[in-house]
Amino acid sequence: MRAIEKIRNLYQVARDYFYFGDEVFVCQERYEPVVLLGIITLILDGKELIYGSYGSGKTTSSERLSSFIKGLPLEFLQATTIFGHPEQTEEKIKATLDLAALQKEGQEIVRWRVVPYAPVVIIDEINRLPVGKQSMLLNEVDRNIWNWRGETIIFKEQKAFFATINYQDLGTTQIIPPLLDRFDVAVETTRLHPIRKRLVRRGIDDSILSHKTLAARMLNFILSHNRTEQAEVVEAYINQISTEFKEQIEKRFSEQGISIKIPRKEEMQEIKEEIENISVSEDVELFLDYLGQEVYCQKSLQKDFSRCGDCHYKNFACADLYSISHRAEQSLFHYAKALAWINGESKVSLEHLQAIFPYVLWHRTSLSDERMAKTRDMEKETGDRFYAVYEILQDVKKRWEEHRNYQIDAYMALKKEDTKTILSLAERIDHPFFKALAREI
Repeated sequence: MRAIEKIRNLYQVARDYFYFGDEVFVCQERYEPVVLLGIITLILDGKELIYGSYGSGKTTSSERLSSFIKGLPLEFLQATTIFGHPEQTEEKIKATLDLAALQKEGQEIVRWRVVPYAPVVIIDEINRLPVGKQSMLLNEVDRNIWNWRGETIIFKEQKAFFATINYQDLGTTQIIPPLLDRFDVAVETTRLHPIRKRLVRRGIDDSILSHKTLAARMLNFILSHNRTEQAEVVEAYINQISTEFKEQIEKRFSEQGISIKIPRKEEMQEIKEEIENISVSEDVELFLDYLGQEVYCQKSLQKDFSRCGDCHYKNFACADLYSISHRAEQSLFHYAKALAWINGESKVSLEHLQAIFPYVLWHRTSLSDERMAKTRDMEKETGDRFYAVYEILQDVKKRWEEHRNYQIDAYMALKKEDTKTILSLAERIDHPFFKALAREI
């Protein structure tokens, strides 16, 4: 069985057994985005936010998908989940001092907690962490580098991060923008179809992913080998357990008449390399060049939406969308390539880009009050912010399609050092992209 067939098969099984949401993601085929993007995040070792109301399956879906794809007992993932609350501390998450060594010998020996070693880190209700305590996760989420009291673990391999967010209530805080920007994609859990709602009421049976004895053995091994210099030993142990447990999961499904093959570590690395080698179409590059210039404020380096009312460009994306960060563009490429690979394509097209872009952008950019007010009154199957970003991107695409051939002409002129043509295009076509080319002359 080819790798792509294995992954598509795993998606089908995960959708049918582990998450019964009714969200829709369309790109050549119809997908369930919580499952699809969750699997892509686990393949790429990316970072994903899951928004939704209480009890909508945010944390449990992350745990089940991670157990299924990474080959880890469900109880191990539950034991390593970080719970967001005001009293959470670095010491509870990362490490503690060996009190026996401190009392007997006066030595400060760092003993790492289980969380840094976990191949997947799940943060439950991250927006219940106070703003001041969110900063302690920046380096860990970004680079998988763990620091505490002068000691550092730098893992050879990246790990996947999931974080859940409940909609605002009295106990939640705003997530700081630098932390939001470190998450590649964000999805929302929504209402359920009546039949799937009935299934959820009866409870989802995830015992096929359970192994309490193995999880306890893993936790004991890690806590007895939790010195900084033992990190590679723990990594090798977890990889070995993962390989063995994947075989158990396959066998358990086989006993129910379902054939699956979960890629092992080496094959998963090959899949990541195949995804990375997916090429990007010229239209994707042209569109991103065009959008990137349209988002910039034309009045000042520091954007202020209150200035947009009388601006010449008030109907462009810059009046509604605050920014698109460099990390966002990198996330966009990674996830669009993965989507193209799953669809069996060798190149990222505009269709892939348009499908994934709102999930990459909506959680990490600010939107104007005017755009949000316009969006709130519309009937839609998504949240207000997601829908607003989707509509903004659709509007930009329409403008770009009108200017695409002129954009190609401008690049050809730039290549030939034909400044006259570039200046002429900038004068005729009133768009920031062409003005940006002319500024360089």
